[in-house]
Amino acid sequence: MPSAHDCELVRVYVRYADTARHGGICEHAITGTEPIELCLQLQAGQTIFDAGAAYQLFVVLNDLSASSTTIYTNSHAGSLGDPAWQTMATTFCWTLPTGSVPLTGQHIYQAIAVMSVGKPDPIVKANQSPVFIVTQP
Repeated sequence: MPSAHDCELVRVYVRYADTARHGGICEHAITGTEPIELCLQLQAGQTIFDAGAAYQLFVVLNDLSASSTTIYTNSHAGSLGDPAWQTMATTFCWTLPTGSVPLTGQHIYQAIAVMSVGKPDPIVKANQSPVFIVTQP
């Protein structure tokens, strides 16, 4: 857990959206026939969380097999304690429905995320997912 005035972007990972069937774990190989989620594991210290500091989350998914082509980007903003970040330790996920992102079989992918918390001198942390591939069913 971070100190009382700090926040951490602990982990970035990809998993299947159907967590009941797949266990909600980080995947290193996925099939392109199911929705996936890009997830950020986040932690906030008690003082900054109680203050309801503003936050911004950014994520980029790159196809490393195609000269690091960006195939998906998204962002989310709010305040600590809002419905998307309700507890000091939380996981935020973006769902990518099947076919919404051009995932190519046998290509290597990686997600990169940035978290910014507080104003005017924000805490900024970056992290990246393990690389993963898309396999054919």
